[in-house]
Amino acid sequence: MKTGLRLLVVLGFLMVAQGVYSQSFGEGYYRLTTQWLGDGKSLDVVNDGTNNQLQITKSDKVTGQYWKITPIGETGYYRLTTQWQGTGKSLDVVNDGKNTKLQLAATDDVTGQYWMITSLGDGFCRLTSKWQGEGKSLDVVNDGKNTQIQLAKSADVSGQYWKFTPVK
Repeated sequence: MKTGLRLLVVLGFLMVAQGVYSQSFGEGYYRLTTQWLGDGKSLDVVNDGTNNQLQITKSDKVTGQYWKITPIGETGYYRLTTQWQGTGKSLDVVNDGKNTKLQLAATDDVTGQYWMITSLGDGFCRLTSKWQGEGKSLDVVNDGKNTQIQLAKSADVSGQYWKFTPVK
Protein backbone atom coordinates (compact mmCIF):
# COMPACT_ATOMS: atom_id res chain seq x y z
CA MET A 1 0.00 0.00 0.00
CA LYS A 2 1.44 3.38 -0.93
CA THR A 3 2.23 5.82 1.87
CA GLY A 4 -0.39 8.40 0.81
CA LEU A 5 -3.16 5.81 0.62
CA ARG A 6 -2.09 4.30 3.95
CA LEU A 7 -2.31 7.75 5.56
CA LEU A 8 -5.84 8.25 4.19
CA VAL A 9 -6.92 4.86 5.58
CA VAL A 10 -5.47 5.69 9.01
CA LEU A 11 -7.16 9.12 9.00
CA GLY A 12 -10.45 7.47 8.06
CA PHE A 13 -10.20 5.07 11.01
CA LEU A 14 -9.39 7.96 13.34
CA MET A 15 -12.42 9.91 12.15
CA VAL A 16 -14.71 6.93 12.74
CA ALA A 17 -13.17 6.34 16.16
CA GLN A 18 -13.85 9.97 17.10
CA GLY A 19 -17.46 9.73 15.89
CA VAL A 20 -17.04 12.17 13.00
CA TYR A 21 -19.56 11.37 10.30
CA SER A 22 -17.83 11.46 6.96
CA GLN A 23 -20.62 10.40 4.60
CA SER A 24 -20.68 12.50 1.50
CA PHE A 25 -24.24 13.56 0.81
CA GLY A 26 -24.92 13.88 -2.88
CA GLU A 27 -27.20 16.23 -4.75
CA GLY A 28 -30.18 13.99 -4.06
CA TYR A 29 -32.68 13.79 -1.24
CA TYR A 30 -32.89 11.55 1.81
CA ARG A 31 -35.65 10.11 3.98
CA LEU A 32 -35.01 10.54 7.71
CA THR A 33 -36.24 7.70 9.93
CA THR A 34 -35.36 6.53 13.42
CA GLN A 35 -34.21 3.19 14.72
CA TRP A 36 -37.10 3.26 17.22
CA LEU A 37 -39.97 3.75 14.76
CA GLY A 38 -38.34 2.10 11.75
CA ASP A 39 -38.51 2.81 8.03
CA GLY A 40 -42.31 3.06 8.08
CA LYS A 41 -42.26 6.48 9.85
CA SER A 42 -40.42 9.54 8.46
CA LEU A 43 -39.68 13.13 9.39
CA ASP A 44 -42.21 15.25 7.49
CA VAL A 45 -43.50 18.82 7.17
CA VAL A 46 -47.12 19.46 8.21
CA ASN A 47 -49.12 20.72 5.20
CA ASP A 48 -51.20 23.31 7.08
CA GLY A 49 -50.72 26.53 5.11
CA THR A 50 -47.80 27.80 7.19
CA ASN A 51 -45.83 24.67 6.30
CA ASN A 52 -43.21 25.10 9.00
CA GLN A 53 -44.23 22.52 11.62
CA LEU A 54 -42.62 19.10 11.69
CA GLN A 55 -43.96 15.67 12.53
CA ILE A 56 -43.23 11.98 12.28
CA THR A 57 -45.74 10.35 9.95
CA LYS A 58 -46.20 7.30 7.76
CA SER A 59 -43.46 7.12 5.15
CA ASP A 60 -44.83 8.08 1.75
CA LYS A 61 -43.74 9.50 -1.59
CA VAL A 62 -44.25 13.15 -0.57
CA THR A 63 -41.70 15.93 -0.99
CA GLY A 64 -42.08 17.09 2.62
CA GLN A 65 -40.25 13.86 3.56
CA TYR A 66 -37.44 14.39 1.06
CA TRP A 67 -34.55 16.11 2.87
CA LYS A 68 -31.53 17.71 1.22
CA ILE A 69 -28.33 17.64 3.28
CA THR A 70 -26.07 20.54 2.30
CA PRO A 71 -22.63 21.14 3.80
CA ILE A 72 -22.22 24.55 5.41
CA GLY A 73 -18.90 26.34 5.02
CA GLU A 74 -17.91 25.29 8.54
CA THR A 75 -16.43 21.83 8.70
CA GLY A 76 -18.77 19.17 9.99
CA TYR A 77 -22.05 21.11 9.83
CA TYR A 78 -24.95 20.69 7.43
CA ARG A 79 -28.17 22.51 6.54
CA LEU A 80 -31.35 20.41 6.23
CA THR A 81 -34.05 21.54 3.79
CA THR A 82 -36.94 19.74 2.10
CA GLN A 83 -37.70 19.32 -1.57
CA TRP A 84 -41.20 20.69 -0.94
CA GLN A 85 -40.19 23.96 0.77
CA GLY A 86 -36.85 24.32 -1.01
CA THR A 87 -33.67 25.94 0.21
CA GLY A 88 -35.55 28.98 1.50
CA LYS A 89 -36.60 27.10 4.68
CA SER A 90 -34.24 25.13 6.93
CA LEU A 91 -34.57 22.87 9.95
CA ASP A 92 -34.17 25.23 12.90
CA VAL A 93 -34.36 25.29 16.70
CA VAL A 94 -37.06 27.64 18.03
CA ASN A 95 -35.43 30.33 20.20
CA ASP A 96 -38.07 30.48 22.95
CA GLY A 97 -36.00 30.09 26.12
CA LYS A 98 -36.58 26.34 26.32
CA ASN A 99 -34.93 25.78 22.93
CA THR A 100 -36.32 22.26 22.46
CA LYS A 101 -38.89 22.88 19.70
CA LEU A 102 -38.05 22.58 16.03
CA GLN A 103 -39.48 24.15 12.90
CA LEU A 104 -38.73 25.02 9.31
CA ALA A 105 -37.66 28.66 9.36
CA ALA A 106 -36.42 31.11 6.76
CA THR A 107 -32.90 30.04 5.86
CA ASP A 108 -30.39 32.26 7.62
CA ASP A 109 -26.84 32.22 8.92
CA VAL A 110 -27.82 31.15 12.46
CA THR A 111 -26.35 28.31 14.50
CA GLY A 112 -29.78 26.78 15.18
CA GLN A 113 -29.73 25.77 11.49
CA TYR A 114 -26.23 24.27 11.61
CA TRP A 115 -26.52 20.51 12.19
CA MET A 116 -23.74 18.09 13.07
CA ILE A 117 -24.34 14.53 11.91
CA THR A 118 -22.40 12.08 14.09
CA SER A 119 -22.15 8.39 13.30
CA LEU A 120 -23.54 6.01 15.94
CA GLY A 121 -22.68 2.90 13.93
CA ASP A 122 -24.87 0.43 12.04
CA GLY A 123 -25.97 3.18 9.62
CA PHE A 124 -27.48 5.45 12.28
CA CYS A 125 -26.51 9.01 13.22
CA ARG A 126 -27.12 11.60 15.91
CA LEU A 127 -28.19 15.12 14.91
CA THR A 128 -27.15 18.03 17.12
CA SER A 129 -27.26 21.76 16.44
CA LYS A 130 -24.26 24.03 16.70
CA TRP A 131 -26.32 26.38 18.89
CA GLN A 132 -27.38 23.82 21.52
CA GLY A 133 -24.30 21.63 21.21
CA GLU A 134 -23.77 17.91 21.59
CA GLY A 135 -25.75 17.79 24.86
CA LYS A 136 -29.10 18.00 23.00
CA SER A 137 -30.11 15.73 20.12
CA LEU A 138 -32.96 15.51 17.65
CA ASP A 139 -35.41 13.08 19.27
CA VAL A 140 -38.93 11.67 18.89
CA VAL A 141 -41.27 12.53 21.78
CA ASN A 142 -42.28 9.26 23.48
CA ASP A 143 -45.89 10.14 24.33
CA GLY A 144 -47.83 7.21 22.90
CA LYS A 145 -48.54 9.08 19.67
CA ASN A 146 -44.83 9.34 18.80
CA THR A 147 -45.39 11.93 16.08
CA GLN A 148 -43.60 14.97 17.56
CA ILE A 149 -39.90 15.77 17.52
CA GLN A 150 -37.85 17.80 19.96
CA LEU A 151 -34.33 18.52 21.07
CA ALA A 152 -33.77 16.39 24.16
CA LYS A 153 -30.83 15.58 26.37
CA SER A 154 -28.51 13.38 24.34
CA ALA A 155 -28.85 9.75 25.42
CA ASP A 156 -28.45 6.23 24.13
CA VAL A 157 -32.11 5.95 23.01
CA SER A 158 -33.33 4.69 19.66
CA GLY A 159 -35.48 7.79 19.04
CA GLN A 160 -32.20 9.72 18.65
CA TYR A 161 -30.74 7.21 16.17
CA TRP A 162 -31.51 8.64 12.71
CA LYS A 163 -31.04 6.92 9.37
CA PHE A 164 -30.58 8.79 6.08
CA THR A 165 -31.94 6.74 3.16
CA PRO A 166 -31.50 8.07 -0.38
CA VAL A 167 -34.82 8.74 -2.11
CA LYS A 168 -35.02 7.37 -5.62
